Parts: sequence; structure tokens; C-alpha cells
Amino acid sequence: MTNVTTVFESDEAFVAALQSHLGSALRTVASRQNGGYEMLYTRKDIAGRFTPADFNRIHDESLLADEPREDAENVFRAGVLNFALYTFDAAVVLQFPSDSGSLFVAFDNDDVPLLPIVEVCTEWMQTHS
Repeated sequence: MTNVTTVFESDEAFVAALQSHLGSALRTVASRQNGGYEMLYTRKDIAGRFTPADFNRIHDESLLADEPREDAENVFRAGVLNFALYTFDAAVVLQFPSDSGSLFVAFDNDDVPLLPIVEVCTEWMQTHS
């Protein structure tokens, strides 16, 4: 089996790939590079609900921040922590860490196939690490 990594020409192409799987269920995409988050996409009906500072705070308090991530990896002894899944009444949030940044993808808590979303995000993270 050959692993093929998609190289996204732009952040917009990455968001379009997510939208091809999620459609209108995609809520927001935020990328952390160089210590701060940038909003790559926010759906119109939830614009203004999230700021880059919100994602910085959640990142810093999560298992996927630098030191807590290493601690979790050492405790569970199952390899590298690849992503975290948060489920809420109305939304699902995926958080992907890397040594140089992090990625949040939020979408409506609808019946969507999770694996293709994880694959698209993992490919994007590989090209942005």
C-alpha cells in the first residue's frame, strides 16, 4: 500500500477539500503557526463567535499543548498523539498538533464520515510542519 500525500496549493484549497466532505456542516478552520492562530475559514452564521485568542487559550489548556502532549504520550505509551476529538451537542471539533503549530477544524454534529476529514487534515498538517 502506497501512502500518497496531497500537497495543497493554498489554505483555500485545503478548506475546499474539507468542504467537499463536509459541505455546509463546516463551521471553522483555525491554524496555529508561529505562536498564533489564523482563521482560515469561518461559516457566516457563526462569524464573530471565535477569535484567534480563543483557539490559543484552548490549545494552551489542552493535552495537545507541548508539555501536556509529551506527558500524555509518555503515560499512554501508544506512540505519538495524532489528534484530539471533542464532541459537543451541536458540533464536533478536531485538534491536530505538530511541533510547529496546530490545527482546529469544527463542524456541525451531523452524520458525517470522520475518516476522510481526518485524512485531509493530516495531509495538510504534513505540508505545514
